[in-house]
Amino acid sequence: MTVSELIELLQEYPTSLRVVVNGYEEGYDDLSPEQISIAKISLNTGTHDWEGQHGDPRRQMEETPDGVKVVEALVLRRVSN
Repeated sequence: MTVSELIELLQEYPTSLRVVVNGYEEGYDDLSPEQISIAKISLNTGTHDWEGQHGDPRRQMEETPDGVKVVEALVLRRVSN
């Protein structure tokens, strides 16, 4: 999903709707500006069920196969309290 696709999707919802992220184990937490950032990600490098679909290129330098595409992405991070 791109930022423009997200904006288009969000336009379908009331502007007063609260934005939350899932909690560490249960429940929901409010999303704050500090949780939004841009990061480089390596596309389609997750290989285990517990990993995300995309990876952190800094962690994968030695094991990343040739041809892996690294892009910038807008990241919404869940913060544990």
